[in-house]
Amino acid sequence: MPAVEIVLPGPVEPEGMLACRRPVPVPAPHEVLVEVEASGMSFDDMLMRRGTCLDRRAYPMVPGRDLAGVVTATGDAADPRLVGQRVAAVVPGGAWATHVTVDAGALTPVPEPLGAVDAVALAYPGLLARYMLHDVARVQPGQVVVVPGAPGWVGTTLVQLARQAGVRVIGVSSTRQLAETTDLDFEPVDHWTEDVSARVRQLAPGGVDAVFDSIGGPNLAESWDQLGAAGILVSYGHNFTRDATGDPADRQAALTAQFDAWAAASPGRRAATADLFAAGPPDPAWAGTVLSGLFGSAAEGRLRPYVAATFPLAEAPAALRVLETGGQVGRVVLTA
Repeated sequence: MPAVEIVLPGPVEPEGMLACRRPVPVPAPHEVLVEVEASGMSFDDMLMRRGTCLDRRAYPMVPGRDLAGVVTATGDAADPRLVGQRVAAVVPGGAWATHVTVDAGALTPVPEPLGAVDAVALAYPGLLARYMLHDVARVQPGQVVVVPGAPGWVGTTLVQLARQAGVRVIGVSSTRQLAETTDLDFEPVDHWTEDVSARVRQLAPGGVDAVFDSIGGPNLAESWDQLGAAGILVSYGHNFTRDATGDPADRQAALTAQFDAWAAASPGRRAATADLFAAGPPDPAWAGTVLSGLFGSAAEGRLRPYVAATFPLAEAPAALRVLETGGQVGRVVLTA
């Protein structure tokens, strides 16, 4: 049977993506062949199909930042004992396919009883959440953070990791999403019915230690104002500007300049952009360590993977439409 991959030929509507057949790829010496069981959808994929992703790759391309599946073959220099193992990987792209070759050093075993869909629900979102919390914001026990979009594809994992670190979390979202995530341990603020900044000030009169903003645009100024004297604004996603035109690098430069101006006017506060792929793929050793911890916690019941919906790979356009509509609790996942 040939391999199937979802190809993005250029900036098109989701229905303009193509399901293409090709020979099953042969792994290079240090690679393995993974028969993909699940792959994730992310904000990056939305921007790539619009042609506005800062991490731009040449068209045609296959989207998808992470995958989970079973190793079916190995290259000459890879460990043949990997065959038959369920693994996961975070990759620069190409995950929306039935068969993908991956460097053996980028694989993380998926422990029982965790399945492929749940592994993908935690993979890229978990790496990003872990990076923002501990490498960018450097949160400490007893601190207070705000997570707009707390029930989202990154937020559900971000909230759990923050709480495990002893951090108090204020989560902002819609009435419906908040009602569907009462099991997540955060203090809810409803952006449909409440003045978010006023409510955050009531909950944290001295300001918060960090805001993890996935919205961007005018919301960044609101997030900045919620910070305490030594707080940090961590920006990721930029959902507000997903339909913006022009060079993404120019927008990023303008955002950096805005952050610098705010920091200069408020010494002690900081602002940063979090992008795991800004300088290439994440370090495989770091990613493997983080993913092993996430998967182990999930297998032991200490971390819950949130899956908003699953779609067969062939229905990737419909799945992307759902993702772009927004309002999901957790991750949209493609399955083989």
